[in-house]
Amino acid sequence: MDTDLKSRLDAGVPVVGSLAFLPSADLVEIMALAGFDFVIIDQEHSPKNWETVTHMIRAASLRGAAPLVRVRENAEKDILGALESGAGGIVVPFVNDPADVRRAVDAMRYPPEGRRGSCSVTRAAEYGRLRPVFLEHCRQANRRLPLFALIEDAAAVRNIDAIVSADTRPDVLMIGRSDLASSLGRPGQVEDPEVLAATQRVIEAARNATPAIPVCMVVYGADEAARWLGDDCRVLCYPSDSALFMGAAQAAVAAIRQGAGA
Repeated sequence: MDTDLKSRLDAGVPVVGSLAFLPSADLVEIMALAGFDFVIIDQEHSPKNWETVTHMIRAASLRGAAPLVRVRENAEKDILGALESGAGGIVVPFVNDPADVRRAVDAMRYPPEGRRGSCSVTRAAEYGRLRPVFLEHCRQANRRLPLFALIEDAAAVRNIDAIVSADTRPDVLMIGRSDLASSLGRPGQVEDPEVLAATQRVIEAARNATPAIPVCMVVYGADEAARWLGDDCRVLCYPSDSALFMGAAQAAVAAIRQGAGA
């Protein structure tokens, strides 16, 4: 547990991260060195083995970025595996109702807050070094590891008031506009009025909750960042490491061709 991401989220401080799809600890390290506050290591759309995930977590944390993991599904063993590898938070896809939140929290939190299995020799427990203070380690983990709930289905929008008002709530609502657009019959149309209305519905519910819940929005550049920051979305996430590399590569090729008159 090597970052203060949870405390920054609680304080409402804007934070910036990126998804990491490519199975590369080096790229994660570069993103951390570049200044991203967190990196979301993806297992849903780009499956990786646990050894690779662990190396990516280590690369982020050693360079000061919070290593979050987007698990394949809201399943106890997927969440436990990410946490025991040292994940600094969990991103759960397709959270559609309070029961989904409760399931994720049960898997993330040690008793009495949840039902996370205990093992004092994992990487998360520093390979046994924390055994003498394991109870305090468990308490800190419960307090400091944020749950990002992906809101990306029409059912989640219909149930958003129940999600934000339940006794057990996520720490962040991350709006997946691409899947949300598909769920609403508008695949690829993230700026469609119906998709934007659903997005605003989630933002307003999060803002009006007691206490308010931070909202994470995927952004592609400065203009989008300013737009969503103005709408109280304090957690901003770049789409991916691959998009970053592709954009930089295209810009480099164009600049070289222009300079060479090619």
